[in-house]
Amino acid sequence: MSDYDPEKVFELQSEAYFLPEGEMKLRLLEEAANMAETGRDVDLLFHIKMNVVSAAVMGGHLEKGMPAFAWCLAQYQADPERFSHSEFDILWNFKNILHSVDEFPQLALDQVEALRDQMAALYRASGFNMRPVHYTKLIFAMRAGDFAQAADSFADYQAAGRDPMADCLACEADSDAEYFMLIGENEQALKAGAKPLSGTLKCEEVPNRTLNNMLRPLALLGRYEEADRYQKKGYRLIKSNPVFLGHVGLQIAYLNHREQETTALKMFETHLPVALDTFQLRSRCFFYYAAKHLLERLAKQDAALKLILPQAFPLYQESGEYEVAALIAWLDDQLQPVAAQFDQRNGNQYHSRELAELLQY
Repeated sequence: MSDYDPEKVFELQSEAYFLPEGEMKLRLLEEAANMAETGRDVDLLFHIKMNVVSAAVMGGHLEKGMPAFAWCLAQYQADPERFSHSEFDILWNFKNILHSVDEFPQLALDQVEALRDQMAALYRASGFNMRPVHYTKLIFAMRAGDFAQAADSFADYQAAGRDPMADCLACEADSDAEYFMLIGENEQALKAGAKPLSGTLKCEEVPNRTLNNMLRPLALLGRYEEADRYQKKGYRLIKSNPVFLGHVGLQIAYLNHREQETTALKMFETHLPVALDTFQLRSRCFFYYAAKHLLERLAKQDAALKLILPQAFPLYQESGEYEVAALIAWLDDQLQPVAAQFDQRNGNQYHSRELAELLQY
């Protein structure tokens, strides 16, 4: 108790508030939460942990957001009257958590379904409809390669009306475009993503995601002038936030397709530290698959490359000289067990086959 300094807690929160999404914002909020715990002020701690949830989800650290949210949810359910002012935030963050659980193959399908059932029960009790529930089911199914379920959930979410708990129109348009991209409907993907791409619809994460998700459809349709423009703009919007690691993979895949090896390799160097540290394993797969395909093509030209890679990299060489074959083998060793874990959870071979193919065109 003697170490508790409420003014310092407030300063940390205020400083975090004005920072962009990312590591520093989350670190400050975690520090504020740790300090608040010593003060045993449950209401203050609840407020800070809810901010931790948002910062973790938006900053690519769902592994930190999930326990913070579980604590807040338990407090809310134990005393809903005390925390009634945060009902909307609890429900909103519940769906944000479910939007990203596809990143974690260690979560079994029945665990994910149990979370979704719990979310649905809370939404019903609070008078909201099931549109967001169907939407989270779509997101998970399409990213797990269960496209039959994704088609059903897409229809269900589209059929449900919008209410205050629905995702913003920009996010929904982006997800629609991603869905059509993943099932190979390239024209439909671009039609669905037209408003985010034009800037008519935007939010904190859109068009960041959309610009990168649409690179493959544009390339396959031969619309390279647009794709090249979106590649540059899309990278500017995602390069500083770890949550977009998977989209960096999409960037590398496109640059590899365009034979822009120098830029693609620079992205690999820049974002490898994030890939090594992340708990978002689906995003890591995107990044590693794209990097592997790039290196496989470069191996036909050069046996070794000069790269600036982090010291934390297991194959780190102080000289900066790397055997391309060794890098490819390392990436393959990282990908195979994780893809197998995803496939075992999802009951298919999507992560070991189709996802690899998605990132090579």
